[in-house]
Amino acid sequence: MSFSTLIFTVCFLPIFLIVNQVVLTRTDSNVRYQNRVLLIFSLIFYLFAGIGGLLVLFLCTLIAWIGGRQIQKTEGSPLMLWTTIGMLVAVLAFFKYAGFFMTVAMPLGLSFYIFKLISYVADVYTGKCDAEDDVRDFLLYVVCFHHVSQGPIVRYGDMKAGMVRRKISTANMAAGIYRFSLGLAKKVILADQMGKVADTLLPMSEDLAKMPTLGIWIGSIFFSLQMYLDFSAYTDMAIGLGQMAGFIYPENFDYPYCADSIKVFWRKWHMTLSFFFRDYVYIPLGGSRKGSARTKVNLLIVWLLTGVWHGATWNFVIWGFYYFVFISLDNALSKREIRMPKVLAHIYVVFVFNLGWLIFRFTDFSQLGTALKGFFGFGEGFSSQVITVTLQNNIFIFIIAILACTPLFRNIRKAFEGVVKSREMSAGLVYGWKTVISLLALILGVIFMAGSGYQPFLYNNF
Repeated sequence: MSFSTLIFTVCFLPIFLIVNQVVLTRTDSNVRYQNRVLLIFSLIFYLFAGIGGLLVLFLCTLIAWIGGRQIQKTEGSPLMLWTTIGMLVAVLAFFKYAGFFMTVAMPLGLSFYIFKLISYVADVYTGKCDAEDDVRDFLLYVVCFHHVSQGPIVRYGDMKAGMVRRKISTANMAAGIYRFSLGLAKKVILADQMGKVADTLLPMSEDLAKMPTLGIWIGSIFFSLQMYLDFSAYTDMAIGLGQMAGFIYPENFDYPYCADSIKVFWRKWHMTLSFFFRDYVYIPLGGSRKGSARTKVNLLIVWLLTGVWHGATWNFVIWGFYYFVFISLDNALSKREIRMPKVLAHIYVVFVFNLGWLIFRFTDFSQLGTALKGFFGFGEGFSSQVITVTLQNNIFIFIIAILACTPLFRNIRKAFEGVVKSREMSAGLVYGWKTVISLLALILGVIFMAGSGYQPFLYNNF
């Protein structure tokens, strides 16, 4: 089951909200009963991915739960910490990196919940949170359907606060529906259409060799738009689902395509993953505190891990090293206080991440080589009529997609809310406006889902 399917949007989610509201009303807002409802629905949600994957999730949950309790019981035993992390990484390695040698079906969300579990045992070890005694609450943290498959990577201490005490208010429910609806529309209207054009201009087949240079370039731009719109749409929907249930989850994107340096780009892209590597890998390795050479080694380790985390093929290793080079270049320029003009800096960042997503897309080295040749002008000519027609047919949604990658629409909303507040107009005007937007986005989302084939979220693969 996926957030962008009719069965979830018109069946699973409404039933969950109704049952949760009934429990909320009849148990005098007892959060323990709400937790049990959310756990049951989360297990049902995960079962749609297969019983095998759920058994793996149970195994990993049990490893981390026992490990956390033993770490606290032994007052921070390094042996228990590394044994627990080693077992979790071994499970991840078996399912994810066996792909270097053979084909193994990876359980839904394995990479994300393994990282959540590693952050938990590390936080218990450092005293940032207490070990959880109730295995049911701990299982809810792991399998919660809001973020089990693609994040954001929620840390245990943050979610525990909501499991102990949370309030489902009308305002929270309205905000959650608004955020979820916009995310759904962003996914099925914008991201999926960007993906269709990207698949046409960057085919993962022998037809790629016939694509002119302009086709490779435009295809890479459409794929870059798809990557952001698809993944940020999932995050919007996950955060919205959390708000509907009374939880507050961390943001995962902050308009990264508006960045003017590669370092800033990665501070704004998939932020919970970046923070994970910063807090649990880079800083424990010494960060930038042990000299220039050690800093470079630490960065290299982080970026190679970031690459292989995304997939079990060599293009992801290259992709991780690629960003290590540009982050190192950013650091060197910063030390020398060399800064490009804002416009040139932004063009440079767009070029780098566009080329980066091209490396990310093609797991087959032969196809990757063909794409790179075309990208740098050694393809089959420069343009063709098919490319011109494809761009003309998609120009309107292309412009909307670009604008959706900027804070323009957010700023318009804030300006409207500011005018309402400054003129002491009724707050109901804002709620009414958001309700109309939510309904329109939901209706359009359902129409697009009903009228086109299912397009899975890209990060389901990672």
